[in-house]
Amino acid sequence: MPAARILAFDVGTSGVKAAVLEGRNLVGSVVRAYGLRTGNDGWVEQDLGEIRRAMARAARAVLRQCGVERDGIAAIAVTAQMFNLVAVDGAGEPVLPMLSWLDTRSSSRAAALADEFPPAEQFRLLGSIVTAKDVLPKILWLRDDRPDLYSRTRWLLDCKEALVLQLTGRAVVDPAGASAFRLVDPATGEWSSAACARLGVDPALLPEVRPAASVAGGLTGRAAREMGLAAGTPVIVGAGDVPASQLGAGAIAPGDAHLSLGTAVYLGISVDAPLSDPGRQLGVLGHAVPDLWILWLEIATGGGALAWLLRATEGRQAGPVDYAEIDRMVEACSSELDGLLFAPWLSGERVPVFDDRLRGAFVGLALNHGRPHLLRAVMEGVACQIRWARDYAEAYGRQVDQIRAVGGGAIGAVWLQIIADTLGADLLAVSEPQDAGARGVGALALVAAGAEPNVGFLRDEVGIDRTFHPVPARRAAADETYARYRAVHEALSPLFHAYATAQRATAPVP
Repeated sequence: MPAARILAFDVGTSGVKAAVLEGRNLVGSVVRAYGLRTGNDGWVEQDLGEIRRAMARAARAVLRQCGVERDGIAAIAVTAQMFNLVAVDGAGEPVLPMLSWLDTRSSSRAAALADEFPPAEQFRLLGSIVTAKDVLPKILWLRDDRPDLYSRTRWLLDCKEALVLQLTGRAVVDPAGASAFRLVDPATGEWSSAACARLGVDPALLPEVRPAASVAGGLTGRAAREMGLAAGTPVIVGAGDVPASQLGAGAIAPGDAHLSLGTAVYLGISVDAPLSDPGRQLGVLGHAVPDLWILWLEIATGGGALAWLLRATEGRQAGPVDYAEIDRMVEACSSELDGLLFAPWLSGERVPVFDDRLRGAFVGLALNHGRPHLLRAVMEGVACQIRWARDYAEAYGRQVDQIRAVGGGAIGAVWLQIIADTLGADLLAVSEPQDAGARGVGALALVAAGAEPNVGFLRDEVGIDRTFHPVPARRAAADETYARYRAVHEALSPLFHAYATAQRATAPVP
């Protein structure tokens, strides 16, 4: 019996990957790029129509590449960036551009939420402390600042959910995606009427919660024509990039950890209970696997900080990164930083500071520093922030000694070694690290199509290309860098807070 063919989309911040899987094997993939629109006051937007057109181009290209006929796909699966807001009307069309997860225009709403609900009360009601990068403050911003658009809104969705709606006409969300809204009742897994009422969010605007490995609906005629596929092809509910890459890294069993080195960097740890943060700040996410959760610790602009520096120093736009050349430059200047540090808080920071007001900084610049030194400082700064997040996870009683690495940043060797040395933990570079999201959501589609009983096969199927062990001789230097990094945060945080307060005081009243 031929293996089921799956068309999997991985919709990221800078582009979409369309991949064809035949059973457990990824046989071809195509990437199509798009961009972000940025503006003052923390505005970061994306055009959902542009993303959808890129998906269609990528689908047609990968089907040609793999020689697949229009009726040769058994199911379609989508994973996408999380913590965005797409408000759509009754026809499923956005009423305004997608508010990116990087968007912080709702900082005032997050601050007002913190004023109304002290941290302990906010944690009790929402299960987490929220910042402007979360979905909920974005919803409140839309409701309060753009009531004209809010009144036209039929559904409040994240990126993946909006795309599945446009493919099928069905507004559905998986448990992990729902948990990202921080409006779910943990006892039932459904939307919390109490939280929605307290926050003034109409639950009728939220999508139906369904299992990730279930069918959302059939491909509409319009979407089928755009992609060159058969109408009615099953589209699964799918999962966002966090749970999909957790699966695609093979980090499925309780205690397994993976590190995603994309635009954002996050450490995900599979856990078998909805752990409560001893610090009463961070809530776990749902998982694509029933009865599991993800202790998710994000660094907001990890790979994004490296991409920013590459653009700033050579004017490059979206495109492939020459990791071999970057490795060569960064390795050559390993002993020449002379105390140079980078704080990667280009759009605030999540774990463990949950602070929208922070901004990035180079500290210790000197005349002898050039592009290689800046690149290495960025890598070390992100590694320090990962360590800070990892240390926060250990407060839950979860020791992390071995981590699987995926994403574009997992291609280069030097950055992985820097992270291993900074964490004092083994880093396992997963084979084909940029395919983790597609591999994970493709496995969910195989389950939905009845080709696999569950996704457990990924834990053994996912290969490891290289293992990076921490070098004992570097540990003292790594510890010193980390201590100075924490001191930089302590010194700069009050300055950023004072500036943000002054900006709010002088901002025009809407």
